[in-house]
Amino acid sequence: MGKEGGISGNRNRHLPAFLLLCLADGEAHGGALWNQITAMMPFHLGIESGAVYRVLRELEERGSVTSRWETGGVGPARRLYQMTENGWDELAAWQEDIARRKRNLEVFLQQCESLNRLQSLTKGGEPSGNSD
Repeated sequence: MGKEGGISGNRNRHLPAFLLLCLADGEAHGGALWNQITAMMPFHLGIESGAVYRVLRELEERGSVTSRWETGGVGPARRLYQMTENGWDELAAWQEDIARRKRNLEVFLQQCESLNRLQSLTKGGEPSGNSD
């Protein structure tokens, strides 16, 4: 088992998708994006701010986002990120990929529920979820 009760693996696998989703609303700096993602996802599994900046840099390298320095105002300069046309295409690709994975995961969960009911019956119990 991994951190926070999950299975270990790449917990930032879908971070690019969520960053692009947040940037669809308009430009933002990395800290604001991190806040938005952690508020949006009840099970964000401890996404670190450093991971957000690494993924933003990767998105910029592949042309899905651009950035500029905001130097006006109070406080230190901040890098603002904005999605490009390529970013919109990547977001659409993520949507397709996640929808396909969701369908596969739904099949997995249905199979597990069936196994749990069968296991309950073989141990002499009542099928779970059956109120008859």
